[in-house]
Amino acid sequence: MHFASRSSVRRGAPVSILGKPPVQDIAQGQAAFAADLSRFLGQRSIDEVGWAKPDELTLLVPLFATRADGGKDPYLLRLYFDHYPTWPPSALFVNPLTVTYKFPDDIQWVPQADNHQEIKFHTNYPGGTQLVCCSLTLEFYKVNHSVQEAVIWREKEHKFTSTIASIKRGLVPPYYIGRSKQ
Repeated sequence: MHFASRSSVRRGAPVSILGKPPVQDIAQGQAAFAADLSRFLGQRSIDEVGWAKPDELTLLVPLFATRADGGKDPYLLRLYFDHYPTWPPSALFVNPLTVTYKFPDDIQWVPQADNHQEIKFHTNYPGGTQLVCCSLTLEFYKVNHSVQEAVIWREKEHKFTSTIASIKRGLVPPYYIGRSKQ
């Protein structure tokens, strides 16, 4: 696996694997997100692809995980673009009714995926937060995971759609094993 275990994460101020902390730039994030979303949509509307944009920095993406029996489990992924595009978007699975995540009340809205080399979902990562553990999410760099050079976020190569695609790869058998439980 390319991500570090909890025990190997360094404590203290968040320092990325690139040797500097992720820096928030709201204006840049808004502009880059708007441009990349427009390119992705082309002539389609955001409603046509089934997404929602509640504000200039947030994208809500419904995702369906496939169980081993072929059934589907719905999830809602919230992407936030306040560090984008230098850093990947923030990624969080949220309760579709409240569009928030509160541990332990909302853990059933976080998928479980085992043994995937690219991604893992934590409902209560040290520090009391959810972590979509993937090198294409902002939180991955905030907790300072070790990572292979080949999978580091590169703003010239990656877009928010890379983040969505990466997360979706963990939502299929044999990796996806159901909803998180207490």
